[in-house]
Amino acid sequence: MNGELPEEEMVERYGLLRKGVILTGQALFKGWAITTTLWLIGLYAVLAATSQGFWFNLGLMVLLYGYGVSLVVGLPLGWILGRLLRHVRNQWIHVATFLVVPTLCFWALGSLLGFGWTLQALGLWATVGLASGLGRLAVWKDVVVRCAPPIPLPDT
Repeated sequence: MNGELPEEEMVERYGLLRKGVILTGQALFKGWAITTTLWLIGLYAVLAATSQGFWFNLGLMVLLYGYGVSLVVGLPLGWILGRLLRHVRNQWIHVATFLVVPTLCFWALGSLLGFGWTLQALGLWATVGLASGLGRLAVWKDVVVRCAPPIPLPDT
């Protein structure tokens, strides 16, 4: 059935009927945790390769600021993207969108905060997009694809 659930099971499992690609709260948290962890590993690797040492302090800074930024900016962005992509049933389009949009959003946000519009900055923010795409890929099997139920006609 490829991830599609019958209407009765949808009502029983989720208590609601929505059409499209539905990501539960548990799957959203799982995707956020995977995405943030992958992003922080990538960000730390990039910053450690370009810094002059202080790796432990750098790691603490990345952890403290990274999860906060991810919670305040990344989670709402992921939720909005999920809502906008709800009617797109092709999961690869979801993964590609989660790869590109966060990269460009964080590049623009970083540029507004003074990091600049350079390709080097884009490479740094590409760690966000790569982690986001991989996080969306990780919750591929956790989504429910639901077709629209037939519209009931009122009794007259």
